[in-house]
Amino acid sequence: MIFLSRLIAASVYAGAAFLFGMLLGERGELGVVQHVFRVVIPLATIVLTIVSLNARMPVLATGAAMLLGVLLGQQHFARAWNDCTTRAPLVRAALIAHHTQHGGYPSRLEELPIDIPCATTFRKTILHYLSNERGFRLWYTDDREQRVATDRAAFR
Repeated sequence: MIFLSRLIAASVYAGAAFLFGMLLGERGELGVVQHVFRVVIPLATIVLTIVSLNARMPVLATGAAMLLGVLLGQQHFARAWNDCTTRAPLVRAALIAHHTQHGGYPSRLEELPIDIPCATTFRKTILHYLSNERGFRLWYTDDREQRVATDRAAFR
């Protein structure tokens, strides 16, 4: 019974670590920190595995799950970035069309009659949007660059 309870606890910890790792990995805006995760998580896992006396396998499984989650989350962010590169100009065009038809910009991108691109697993989109009565700003960013569009200028 003790083995089963430890197995369940280890599975829960590993699952939570995996999901947390994915959330961290999908935050491509964190910059260099994203690359630090790839080094710190394995090092911390190795140290904790050596130090822990009775829980080596659960510690190792939790660290591996977190690292796997981070790497998978980073892949999802990269896929969303590539999607933005090709489809974000469509969002800009939809915003301009919305302004022409309604005399103003929507308060949220979800109000547009299009499918909003650039989604990751846990985020609806990596596109950021601000607007007021004078115009809008639409952008997405990662650790190396920021691409911005406004009502007056296309993505650059």
